This record gives sequence, C-alpha cells and structure tokens, in this order.
Amino acid sequence: MKILAASILISLLFFLFACQTGQEKAASEQTKDITAMVSPEQEVTTALDSMEAYKMPGDAEKTASTFFRRGLELVKGGQYEEGIEYLGRAIEADPDNGRIWFNRGFAYYSQQNYDIAQEDFDQVIRLNPFDTTAFLYSGLTKYYQEDYPGALQDYTNAIIKSKAYSTAWYNRGICKGQLKDYKGALDDFTKAISINSNYPEAYFNRAIANFYLRDTLKACEDWRQAKALGSFKAQEALNIYCGGR
Repeated sequence: MKILAASILISLLFFLFACQTGQEKAASEQTKDITAMVSPEQEVTTALDSMEAYKMPGDAEKTASTFFRRGLELVKGGQYEEGIEYLGRAIEADPDNGRIWFNRGFAYYSQQNYDIAQEDFDQVIRLNPFDTTAFLYSGLTKYYQEDYPGALQDYTNAIIKSKAYSTAWYNRGICKGQLKDYKGALDDFTKAISINSNYPEAYFNRAIANFYLRDTLKACEDWRQAKALGSFKAQEALNIYCGGR
C-alpha cells in the first residue's frame, strides 16, 4: 500500500486545486489529499486592505465614491453580483481609478469568472504598471486557466517591482513546478523562505522540488520544517518517504 500511495503522490504532487475565497483556508486544513497543500496563494487580506485605500479626489467624485464604498461592502460580504454592479457604476463615473477596476476584478475572480477578471486586472496594470497585487491576481487568473507561462510572467513582473514579495516568489515556484522546471522551482521557494522564514507551504513545496531532484535527505529536512511550522500534510509525506520522522 505504501508503494501505491507513493506512486499516486509522485504523479500528483504538482496538481493544484482552485483556492477560492472562503474555501482555501478550510481546504488546506481538512482535505486528506497531500496535493492540497501544493497551491498558489492569493492575498485576500491584502486585497481587502487595498480596497480601503481608495480615496476620492474631491466633491465632484462623490457619486463614484458612494457606489465604490457600497460595492466594497457587498464584495466583502460575499454578495459578488450586487457588488460588481455597484463597482461598475463607480467605474463609469471614474474610469481611470485602478482601485475600482481591481476590486471588481477581485469580485469576478472570487466567482471563478476568470476571463472577465483578467480583463479588469489588465486594465489595472495599464493604469498602474507598478501595482504588484494586480500582477499577483493576473497570475492567479492565468494559472487557473492553465496558462502557466503567462502566470509565470506576471509573477516575474511582480518580483521585478517588489523583490521582497514572498508570495510572488512562491507562486512562481509553483508555476515552474507545473512546467517541470524543478531546479527553478526550488530556487524560487528558497527565495520565498529567505524573505519569510515562517512559510510552511514554501518548505513543503521545496521538499517536493528536492524530491524530484532526487535529494531525499533535503526533502525530508524541509518536510520536517514544514511540519514544525504547522503543515498538516508534511507528516503524510514524512510517513511515506522519511520513515515517519
């Protein structure tokens, strides 16, 4: 049975499931599938915080501000259709404000409506080519449409603009894993860890990259570290490949 489990694990290690708002936290803790820990990361908190950053320039934009704030409330409450409608009205009133476009894209993304979300994130990037969060979400929408090279490029653009962006390094490592560039994936996970040493997913996935590169010793070390940082999947990998410890 261990041999069978190992073969299944190896074949699926870089298979990623869609982590949607309200689902990804529970999934990483409850599912028994080891591959569940191998997923790109969004930054819901960052996205919501950036929603709050919107400031209207003056009284002339009061209508857009009202629509925007109501749209945010609805999106935060998971009422995406209604939120999208209000954010659309805000865009009509203030079409050059990237924050509005981003948050409508975030709402579409949360509905798994990736094509339209991508259009909104593209518009954010046109308006503000230095918006690293927009590049992150553009990468996520492409990833879930299996455009791994496109996602990789978006994460690279985010990294170029913010070299300490650990999530972008981590997600780029995931894309490289999908493209079977395990050495590149290992390097990106290592960089993510150097920025954030308390990053269990990065240790877990670096272990996978090491395993594919036939360095089981280092893989087991990383799985142990991932376990110490709270990874629920690391013990399963340790049981299969590292004698349980």
